Amino acid sequence: MDRYWATRTGRWRQALKDHATSPLDERVYQVVRHDIEAGQLPAGAIMPIAQRVAEELAIDESAVDRAYRRLEMEAWLERDKEGVLRIASRRNDDGAQQASVGDQTQIRFEAALFRAVREAAARGLSAQEATGMFKAAMQRIVQIERSRESN
Repeated sequence: MDRYWATRTGRWRQALKDHATSPLDERVYQVVRHDIEAGQLPAGAIMPIAQRVAEELAIDESAVDRAYRRLEMEAWLERDKEGVLRIASRRNDDGAQQASVGDQTQIRFEAALFRAVREAAARGLSAQEATGMFKAAMQRIVQIERSRESN
């Protein structure tokens, strides 16, 4: 089963080029940390495995591994009980947990949409057609829920 993953490899690739004077693992660390701090990678989001990121960015996997380990040591990333690497929950200066930009429900919803779009593409539909079908299904669910509430 495919899992949701949060890389923005096009942007990451450009960011790595922009900071070409730094070691590769430092550049990966900086770009991932920036996206976490900016809220672009929401708490709880599953990170892709290092091998996948390395392939997407056409870089050495060990650089991604080193960046991930550093992010994990600094509590930007955390492993769940199954060993899956996720964006860690952050706390405010007063110790309160920050609101997550993407909670687990949103992450699961996005993963389902991603799987549906890929399945539709395998059957010859465009991503736009598949997304339209998904939206229509969601609108139908909303209509059903509204009719239940009014009864």
